[in-house]
Amino acid sequence: MAYLLEKSGTNRCTLEATKREQFTQKLFSDLINESHSKQHDYYLARVHNSNVNIYDARQLCKYVFEMVISTEGRKIRIKNFKYLITQEEIKEVQFFRLKYDTDAPLKAEYVGNQDTFLISNCFRSRVFCSEDALDALSVNFQFNPIKEPKFKDKKRIIGIFIMSVFLMLFLTSIIILIDKKGGVNKGGKDKSGSNKIGKGGHKNKGGSHKDNIGKDLYLHKK
Repeated sequence: MAYLLEKSGTNRCTLEATKREQFTQKLFSDLINESHSKQHDYYLARVHNSNVNIYDARQLCKYVFEMVISTEGRKIRIKNFKYLITQEEIKEVQFFRLKYDTDAPLKAEYVGNQDTFLISNCFRSRVFCSEDALDALSVNFQFNPIKEPKFKDKKRIIGIFIMSVFLMLFLTSIIILIDKKGGVNKGGKDKSGSNKIGKGGHKNKGGSHKDNIGKDLYLHKK
């Protein structure tokens, strides 16, 4: 028995029911029958790189995706996007659904890819059936301090630079004013002191000259 995985625009892919799923090591036929017996659709995941490989969708999602809990809340992101055997980069993960109540039980229909799993909570719930996707995925706690955007750092640097320039200008103007006041006070003291001494000396000298002339006239009259 072979299951047909078909997506429009891509080559058809078949899955042998007797092939073992690598994660669970169970036959695909057993996994499909177990899901259908519970009236649940079964989901397959087809991994594209240099080769095409098919896995149980739930098990592959646990390997590829993780739930991150941070100060911003909870979100799903890609954890490993390398092929688990060769570590080759995965190009795409495609999901296919095998309905339990269909007239074509051997045909799997394409329902989305890794982007669909990331953005759609409803899609994740369908893939994991009764198991909560957030509980099934591994958890990564990230509570590191949130870094501010670089443009905020640039604004802060520019603000500090402008404040430094204004502070330098302010201090320079104060120093200039202090120097000017000191020069004026020093010049005024020297000038007044020298003038007063000069004038006093000149007056004293003039007074003694007049006394001498008076003495000469007195002697001449006698």
